[in-house]
Amino acid sequence: MHDLIDRKSVENINQTGCYSAAFPDRKSVLEEYGLPYDRKAENAVITGCQILALLPDVLASLSRILGKRGFSHTFLSEEYCCGNYLYRPAIKARDEQAMRECRELSKGFVKKTIASAKRFGVKRLVIFCSPCYPIYKHAAPDEDIIFYPQAIDEVLEETALRTKIDFYAGCYRLHRKFSAVPMDLVSTDRVFDKISGLEINRISAPSCCYKPEGVAHMIDNVVTNQMVHICTGCYARAMEFMPGEKAVRIMMLPEFLEMLTAERPL
Repeated sequence: MHDLIDRKSVENINQTGCYSAAFPDRKSVLEEYGLPYDRKAENAVITGCQILALLPDVLASLSRILGKRGFSHTFLSEEYCCGNYLYRPAIKARDEQAMRECRELSKGFVKKTIASAKRFGVKRLVIFCSPCYPIYKHAAPDEDIIFYPQAIDEVLEETALRTKIDFYAGCYRLHRKFSAVPMDLVSTDRVFDKISGLEINRISAPSCCYKPEGVAHMIDNVVTNQMVHICTGCYARAMEFMPGEKAVRIMMLPEFLEMLTAERPL
């Protein structure tokens, strides 16, 4: 194994499914938040190894939106990290050999998750964690894999509701280094197009929000009191750096849609 690849993290992924052994058991979180798991379904929602523990309430919103509209889905108690954190030292060093080894490791991890999903008759993977999406698409090009806004688009009905939001789609510069597979941003636009009366301030991403100038640009260009994200990393940065005096409600896409559902059925 290449010296730039953390062996302990690889061992953790193979043994626990997560790059860090510090994260809780998946079953305990799935059960606490009432998320359906390990059941027969057409679709498996792939959360990513961190996100289930960090944003279970957002995943619960997504599951409720899909479930209320008969979208056949399950979560998995056995899911493996895509390995994206293993790439970071190789990316920084611009070491192509290490990158090739990372991609091979990812193929193995993805193969394990797919095998777990197929035990329940799953035909398609719905990826929630944005770094997982290009890695899964590259590692398993023959599988049916979608980004989660597409699943929402498939069940969402058109509605009319006047409201204003800021939308920060993200830059995905790091994601393109994992693989050349482009992110699916079109499906989110289709979701927004179904909400007549929705006014969107689209915030550009000239720099990654994990850079000081990038997060400053994101925060400084907010003009409403509602901010919507599809990338969990960008969402976390907004939550961390948004000044309290701005009084902005920061939401992932499923949370925003569920909030609208409370005002008018979607």
